[in-house]
Amino acid sequence: MPWFKVDDGFHGHPKVMGLSLEAVGLWALTGSWCAKYLTDGKVPEKTIRRLGGGPDLAGELYDAGLWEATPDGWQFKDWADYQPTKEEVEAERAAARDRMKKVRASKKGVRSSEQLENVDGTSPEVRIAPTQSQSLSHPDSPSNEGESARKRATRIPDPFLLTADMKAWAVTEVPHVDVTHATKQFVDYWRAASGRTATKKDWLAAWRYWLRNERGAQPVKQSKAAANAAEYRRLFGDGSEGSVPVIDAGIST
Repeated sequence: MPWFKVDDGFHGHPKVMGLSLEAVGLWALTGSWCAKYLTDGKVPEKTIRRLGGGPDLAGELYDAGLWEATPDGWQFKDWADYQPTKEEVEAERAAARDRMKKVRASKKGVRSSEQLENVDGTSPEVRIAPTQSQSLSHPDSPSNEGESARKRATRIPDPFLLTADMKAWAVTEVPHVDVTHATKQFVDYWRAASGRTATKKDWLAAWRYWLRNERGAQPVKQSKAAANAAEYRRLFGDGSEGSVPVIDAGIST
């Protein structure tokens, strides 16, 4: 919405001091009308009459040097020097529409509306929908984390691809985990899951968490196995005598 601008020194300007209050009011009303309808300061006679003015008030503004006469009405003097022109307003509106299209497109996962244009040999789904490589660009990418916070929770992607970046992260962070096997377990688990817990905003983060748990679980499993073996040897020996005692569980026969 364009504004009709009035300088804060307007009230004391020499051209204004000799005007009647009615003439000043007509000037302000017609200025607002010109700004709304983008006439670049042109005021038809019928508009002056509709706003309560007439030849006398228009003549005051003309004599004061605020208006110029035209064949079908009046013209604000030096409009383009002080007010936004129709061309400027329309250019700003077009730029604002373009900015809004980009904002709306970014919320849908599309960088700009230009990506919606037809490209031979591709389907609408391919042109519009982000691929897994786009959504899982890099395990530790800050921009990727920010995007995932704005996304809705979804089911695990199909297919869920183990990318080179993900393998490189696993080599550094979880070197003792069989990444291929763990990823298959991860995919099977979440494919079979149901309910709200089966949806995630960031599947890459969920995958990393799963592999970290795999790494953390291995020493625990090994330590439990070693402790069980030690306890067995303490109770029953190493089995060289060929017999295993039966533990009295308190059950009488």
